[in-house]
Amino acid sequence: MRLKTPDKRLRILESAVKVFAKEGFFKARVAQIAEDAGLAPGTVYLYFKNKEDVLISIFEQRMAEIIARFRAAILEKEDARSRLECLVRMHLAGFQADPDLAACFQVELRQSSRFMRDDLKGGVKQYLDLIREIIEHGRLDGSFREDLPLRLVTHLVFGTLDEVVSTWVVSGMKYNLVSLAAPLMDLFTNGVGLTSLGAGESRGEGHVSASPGSGSADHGLRVMNELKTKN
Repeated sequence: MRLKTPDKRLRILESAVKVFAKEGFFKARVAQIAEDAGLAPGTVYLYFKNKEDVLISIFEQRMAEIIARFRAAILEKEDARSRLECLVRMHLAGFQADPDLAACFQVELRQSSRFMRDDLKGGVKQYLDLIREIIEHGRLDGSFREDLPLRLVTHLVFGTLDEVVSTWVVSGMKYNLVSLAAPLMDLFTNGVGLTSLGAGESRGEGHVSASPGSGSADHGLRVMNELKTKN
């Protein structure tokens, strides 16, 4: 039997995530959301104006929860590299643990013209601010370079994580998303070039070595590359 969440508004949002992920935003019906939540269809309109309002509310509520949780975890880490790795792992692990939310955020939310307007992207801005704070901290503690534009680095981290999760979703979620944390950290902290290192030179303490699940990471990267080639 489905456990009943006391808050009807919350029940509607939780059901909407599942329905949007399964049916897609355009095909999903308010009646389906209400049925999954164990409510009458008219009840949904007591809390939301329409289906798009439900979708936007999912983003606003979940982003607020994500940012609060991430910030609390990050502040427990002292150095910037550890803080960035914490954010990367939590970002990947969070979506892997909730594939319906991943589909909702990475695919269905982009179908909303309201969301694509800048005035409704407060949650994205707050997430970018969190990344920017980590980069600034890294510049102060000597972990990160100071010669690159702060805005560029911030958007590089966010855009890469967003694209990695999107690719995982459209590929059918066929590989371990969290296994990509180590290669992503390597990319973020060491880059892709060899301008400062000899071909056989060790990366030193700052290098993030491959995790025990690196085989899964390789598989994930292969799937991503295949999708890029097809597109």
